[in-house]
Order: sequence, then C-alpha cells, then structure tokens
Amino acid sequence: MYYYLLLLQLLTFLPLTTSYTVDQLWFLTTHFWDNFLYPANTAHVNPNDTSIFSDNVQGRVDVTRTFTNRDLNNEYIFGLFSQPTHPSIFGVPISYNITEFAATQNTIASTVVLTFNISTFDLIIPGVITAWFEFNSAGQITQYDAVFRWLEWLFVQILQAAGRKFHTTNETEVRSKVADLFARTICRTEVEYCLGTNRQYASMQDCYVFLTQKIRFGQPYEMGRNTLLCREVHDNMVRLNPDVHCAHIGPSGGDYCVDDQTYEGSSWRGISGLRGCRII
Repeated sequence: MYYYLLLLQLLTFLPLTTSYTVDQLWFLTTHFWDNFLYPANTAHVNPNDTSIFSDNVQGRVDVTRTFTNRDLNNEYIFGLFSQPTHPSIFGVPISYNITEFAATQNTIASTVVLTFNISTFDLIIPGVITAWFEFNSAGQITQYDAVFRWLEWLFVQILQAAGRKFHTTNETEVRSKVADLFARTICRTEVEYCLGTNRQYASMQDCYVFLTQKIRFGQPYEMGRNTLLCREVHDNMVRLNPDVHCAHIGPSGGDYCVDDQTYEGSSWRGISGLRGCRII
C-alpha cells in the first residue's frame, strides 16, 4: 500500500506527455516548413507572433548558437531569411521537400531539402537541414535542434557563384570582395538602426576596418563566433530589435559572436536545460 501511494504521489508531479498521431505530427511539421519559406516567413518576424513557437521555446542551430524564448526564435528563424534584396549569405528559402521523417508522441525527426534563392550572388541552390522538433498540446514548437548538412560544400558553391558575379576565379580575391560587400552592408545597418546608446562604432570607416581587418572572415561552422560571417547573420535581425541585436554586429559581438566555445565543450553538449527529450 505504501508503494502504491508513493507511486500516485510521483505521478502527480510528472507532466503528461502530449501524444499526436503520425499524421498530425506530419501536419505540424509541414506547417512549420510552409511558414519558413519566403514570403510566408515575413508574417512571423513579429516577436508577438504565437503561431509557431511556444513562449518558453529553446532551440539550437549547429553552426550558430542556442536561442531561447519566442521573441529571439521568431527574429532569428524567420527574420534571417526574410529579405530577398538584402545582401546575405543564404538569401531566402523558396521551396522544400521532406526526404526523411520519423515521429512518435510529440517529437519528430526529419531531413528537409530546401531551395534557396541567393539573389546576392545570382544563385538558386539546394541546402539540406536535419532537425528534430518537440510540440506542445497547442501544436507549438517547444524545443528543436537543427543541423545544416554538407554546409562546407554549400559554401564552396556560394563562393564560386560570388566569383562569377565579381568576374574572378581567384579564391582570395573572391573572399575579399565578399567580405567588402558584407562589411559595407553591416556598417550601413549599424548607422541606420543602432542609434544613441546602441551605437557600436565611431564611424563607418571604423566599422569597416574592424570587420575587414580585425576579425576573421570565418568558416561555415563559425556563424556563432567572433567572425564577419556571424555578424552578417545578425545583421539581418538588427532592424527588428536594435536594443538586442546591435551589440551582435559590434566589436564585442554581444553574447553571440564571441570565441567562448571549444570543440570539446560544445560539439557533443545538449541544449542547456533540455527537458529530457531524445531524437528518435
């Protein structure tokens, strides 16, 4: 009897796991990817949008960082890919195809082939993301973990397209011209949106010199480190919330574009505070 009562007490403290059918989980998954595409994603960059993420969502993209709460996830996941004419490394997603899918209870794992229109370099190209999502009873994403597959190879294609745009096949020259383009774009963003106490640089020249001479361009996996690539990623969100994102394109890098991680310390670590979910 004692053990029975103890079990009942324990059960009262255990949260009930939301359980969906596979068809329902497929619907929730395609709903996310439908809204990830441009221009549907522009409707979700508002931090008050509640249609995709839960208020306490936490998620990670392997080549960047961990994002917590709905505001940040709306701005990063949707804002990063919502400006087709703004110079950027990824452009906007225009179509997708789910090639792998597994689901149980409230968790899915899937591989998606996305087509990106990178108008900056006149390139339309596929990219592959493997991700898992956890959904709550309202159908909102509460946790996710996303990995870009073959990103280094994708970057080779992007830089080759940039070379065609700049009429050069010299890899050093291509990277220099891409750095020049992104640095000038970031500096214009800083001047336009980072006003008053959000100011990061003394002048456009100070900004340009820092971005092109005092930090490295960055490898594909370094979009969450002290690199120009990281600041290019965050440049897309500054207009949405300058108070939060201006520091990320500045010299300090804020909490996102900094060299505070090691391979051993980050590659195999789960999301901080992960609530016991496993990929299936």
